[in-house]
Amino acid sequence: MELSGNALGALAVATASILLASKGLFAKTLYEHGLTHLDVAATRSILAVPGFLLIAYWQHLRRPRHAPLRVMRRDVLGAMLAGLLCYYFGALANFYALTLIQANVERALLFSYPAMIIVAQAIWLRKWPPSATLVALVFTSLGIVFVTGAIDTQLTTEQLEGVIWVLFCSATIAIYFLMSASLTQRLGAGNFTAIAMTTAGAAFFLHYQWRGEAHWLSMDRSVLMTMLGLVIFATILPLFLVAEGVQRMGAARGGLVSTIGPPATAVMAFFLLGETLTVAQLAGTLLIIASVSALEFRLRRKKSTS
Repeated sequence: MELSGNALGALAVATASILLASKGLFAKTLYEHGLTHLDVAATRSILAVPGFLLIAYWQHLRRPRHAPLRVMRRDVLGAMLAGLLCYYFGALANFYALTLIQANVERALLFSYPAMIIVAQAIWLRKWPPSATLVALVFTSLGIVFVTGAIDTQLTTEQLEGVIWVLFCSATIAIYFLMSASLTQRLGAGNFTAIAMTTAGAAFFLHYQWRGEAHWLSMDRSVLMTMLGLVIFATILPLFLVAEGVQRMGAARGGLVSTIGPPATAVMAFFLLGETLTVAQLAGTLLIIASVSALEFRLRRKKSTS
């Protein structure tokens, strides 16, 4: 049975969400081996560049000769900006936050980006969101309060700092999704992701050169294998699949399928890292998933009836 474009897009985003759920686990393991958040973020980004370039070249070979891409300078600059914002600034903030908070909390917070997409679209279109959307956003915010433990008076300043950095990263992801929805149509998913990630990799390389660090040259075999796992299974494959999925089904609808991410991270962190998941955090995660799913379902139903 042949799958439709939306079904293939949904499968791509679902697979990517499960793979991305392992990112925090890889990072936590690398931190235990003495690597810093900058070591992990920079090495991951730099080592991932060849993989994305190969994917872009492979897609170029598969493209029909009668359907050449019309690459515009502004589209390339847009992809570069998206990569710099999300894969450099956002990734740096994200990996730093993982030194302050648990992986399952980090993933649940990142999942606030679909709600941010709705808000950004409302601002861009200068149209106030419907009351149902606003209610869903309120419940999403309430879920974030529960999952971060903000209602706990013993929450440390360090944990609050981690929460802020993750929310910043989530905002960059929302912007990236919005930009990729149009740019992948003109550049292709492979080209867009390759340009974005190459830009981020170059930024990290310059950052590392400025700091005078090059720890990836002195990694032992076990650390290097863990890093390659982060690069291949939690970076190259999922980010390419996200671009493919967004190209097929759009940014907003892709968010609905990505609801599998937070619970996948929670289960992995519980079994592999021994992280705890309190009742309040579990309730907050489910509340975020339910609220964002309601937002995305409403958009999907509205689009299908229009």
